[in-house]
Amino acid sequence: MENYLDYLFNPRSIAIIGATDKKEKVGYAIFKNIVEGGYKGKVFPVNKRLDVLEGYKVYKSVLDIPEPVDLAIISIPIQYIPDLFDELGKKGVKAAVIISAGGREAGEEGRKIEEAIKEKARKYGIRFLGPNCLGFANTLIDLNANFGLDKPLKGKTAFISQSGALFTAIMDWALEEKIGFSYAVSIGNMADIEFGELIEYLGEKEEVDTILVYMESLFDASKFAQAVRKVSLKKPIIIAKAGRSESGQKAAASHTGAIAGKDFLYSALFKRVGAVRSENVLQLFDLTEAISKQPIPSGDRFVVVTNAGGPGVMAADEFDKWNIKPAELSKETIKKLDEILPPVWSHGNPVDIIGDAPPERYKNTLEILFGAEEVDGIICILTPQFMTKPYETARVFYEVSKGKDKPFYAVLLGGAKLKKAKQFLEEHNIPVFETPEEAVDSMYLTYTYTRRKQLVEKDDLHVVSKKSEKVKEIIERFLNEGRIYLPAYETKLILKEYEIPVNETYLVKNVEEAVNIAEKIGFPVVLKVNSPDILHKTDAKAITKDIRNPEELKNAFFRILENAKRYKKDAYIEGITVEKQVESDFELIIGSSYDNIFKQYIMFGMGGTFVEFFKDVSFDFIPLSKVYAEEMVKSTKIYKLLKNGFRDKKPVDIEKIVNILLNVSNLLLDFPQIKELDINPLLAKEKQVFAVDGRIKLSKEVEKNSILL
Repeated sequence: MENYLDYLFNPRSIAIIGATDKKEKVGYAIFKNIVEGGYKGKVFPVNKRLDVLEGYKVYKSVLDIPEPVDLAIISIPIQYIPDLFDELGKKGVKAAVIISAGGREAGEEGRKIEEAIKEKARKYGIRFLGPNCLGFANTLIDLNANFGLDKPLKGKTAFISQSGALFTAIMDWALEEKIGFSYAVSIGNMADIEFGELIEYLGEKEEVDTILVYMESLFDASKFAQAVRKVSLKKPIIIAKAGRSESGQKAAASHTGAIAGKDFLYSALFKRVGAVRSENVLQLFDLTEAISKQPIPSGDRFVVVTNAGGPGVMAADEFDKWNIKPAELSKETIKKLDEILPPVWSHGNPVDIIGDAPPERYKNTLEILFGAEEVDGIICILTPQFMTKPYETARVFYEVSKGKDKPFYAVLLGGAKLKKAKQFLEEHNIPVFETPEEAVDSMYLTYTYTRRKQLVEKDDLHVVSKKSEKVKEIIERFLNEGRIYLPAYETKLILKEYEIPVNETYLVKNVEEAVNIAEKIGFPVVLKVNSPDILHKTDAKAITKDIRNPEELKNAFFRILENAKRYKKDAYIEGITVEKQVESDFELIIGSSYDNIFKQYIMFGMGGTFVEFFKDVSFDFIPLSKVYAEEMVKSTKIYKLLKNGFRDKKPVDIEKIVNILLNVSNLLLDFPQIKELDINPLLAKEKQVFAVDGRIKLSKEVEKNSILL
C-alpha cells in the first residue's frame, strides 16, 4: 500500500476488538454493519469470552489471529487501550479506529490516557482515528465501519465530521435526499489523524469531487492550511464551523487582538486557502445538494424567474445581503422575453412571468435565459396558484436545464400540491429549496468557491526579506532592558525602515525643544505623550491636535504631561512627540497580533477611536501576497469610499495602502519578536497615506509565525 491511510480506508483485513453478541452494545453494531454491508475483506472478531459470533470464529486476542491484520477497530473501555496497543504493535497492525469515549473530553484522567495511547501508537508506527468517534464508511469497497448508521448511498462526496451527532444526522438526511458518498469519516478527538491529513488524502482520490467538513476546533492550522490550499485548486471544500461567538474572550492590549475572536480567524483562513464556509448546518445540507447535483457557477450574475412578485423580491433582498445585485439583463434578452411573455411581465430581473404561467411559458423563458451570456445561474420559483401545473412544470425544469453548464435551482413554495413535483426534481438532480433565501445563499456560496479558487491560483507567496539592522537594534535594546512595549516614536522609526510612510515626528524632552521643532517643520503640529504604558492616548487626554503657534504649544505640552500622570501615575514617559499635522479624509487601521493556533495575522479596516465599535475590518495571515492584500482592502465596507470618494472626499490611491500591507507583512516575517502591531490611525487623502500613530508589543520567544510557510 502506498499511503498509511490506505490501511485505514482500504484494509485487506479488520480485527474488531470488542465485538460482542450483546445487541445493545457498540461492538455488535460495528460487527453487523461491516459484515452485512458487503465488505469483501477478512473480518476477525476479538472477545475474550466468546468462541463464535454469528458464524465467525472469535479470537481471545489480536495476537491469536493467524493472518496479518491491517486495521483494528476498538470499542473496549478506554483505560485498557494503551496496553492493547502493545499487542497491536507486535501483530504489525498498521491503523486503528478508537470508538471508545473517555479521552480528554472526560477530564484530566482521560487526557492522560489519550497521551498514553499516542505514545504507544508512535512507538509502533500505528496511525489512528479518534478516540470518541463513530468510525467511517468507504462505499467504494462496501465498508461500513461504524455504529448506528444505515449504509450510505454511493456517490462522489466525502464527508469529515468532528461531531458524531452531526455525522449521523447528515448521513441520514443524505439517504432521504438521494445524495451519495464515497467516504464518510467521524474523527472524534483527533488525538492523531487530523483534518489536514484527511483532506490531503481525499483530495487525491478520483472518486471524490467535493469534500464536506463539520468542524468544532482546529489543532494544527498549518497542516490544515497546506492541505486545503492544494486540494481547493481541484475540488470544492465546504466547511460548517461551530462556535461563532467568543463569549468570555479577554480583551487584548491591541485593537487587533480585541476585535479578532477566533471565529474571525477561522473565516479568514478558510478564505485564504480557498475553502467555503457555510453559515450553519442547514446551509451545509443545502450546499451539499447544490454541488452534488448542479454545476458550480462561473460568475455571480444570477437571474430569478418567478410566477409571483413577492418571492422574487425576497430573492433580490437576499442578493443584497451578499453585496451583489441580480444580473442586469441585456437589451437583446429583454427583447426576446418581450416576444414570449405577457405585456405586464416585470421587464427586469427578477423575471416575473405572472401567476397564470403554464409550463410552456416557463420553458420558453428558461431557454432564453440559459442562452443569455449575461447569466451565470438561474433560480426558478414556483408557487401553487389556481392555474399552476406543478408536476408538468417540474418536468420542464428538468428538460430545459439538462446538460447545461449553468446551475439551475428550484424553489417550490408550498406543501402537498407540490409534493409530486418536488420528488420528481430531486430524483432528476435538481436541488429544491423551500425558500428563495436558501436558494440565493447556496448559489452565491457555490460561486464563492469559483472566486476563491481564482485567488489561490493567482496567489504568490514570494517573501521579500529586508532584515533591517536598525530595526534589529531597536528591538534588541528594548528586550535587553526588559521592555516589551514600543511607544509611537520608536514604532515609527521601525515602520519608516520598511518604507511605510510616517509623518514627520520628533521626540523632545522639554518645551523649548518642542517649540524649536515646531517652528522648523511648520505649524500646525500635533503633540502626543510618548509612553509604553499609555496605549490609548485619547483616553488619557495626552494628545493635542491643530496647534498653530508657540503659545498654544507650550500650554498643550504641560497639559499633556499633567494628564498623562493623572491617567497613570507610574507611567514611564520618554518625552513628547512633535509631529507635522497631516490632512486626511479617511482614518484607517492596520494591525497585527499573534495566536497560538493561527500564528501571526494581519487586520485592515476603518480606523480611529471607534474601530472596536464599527469593526469594519478584514483579516489575513502572513505572508501576504499582492492579490490577498488587495482582497483585504476590498473586503471592507470603507473600500467603496476609498475607491470612489464621497461628497468632497476624493478617491484614495489604493495601491499605496496595498504596498503598506505588504511591507507590514515583510516586517513581521523578518522579526517574529513582534507579537502585536497597531498602526492607528493610518491617515489617507488622495495620493497621501501616512502612519501617524502606532505601537508594537514584543516577545523574547522567537518561533514560527506563519501557518502558510
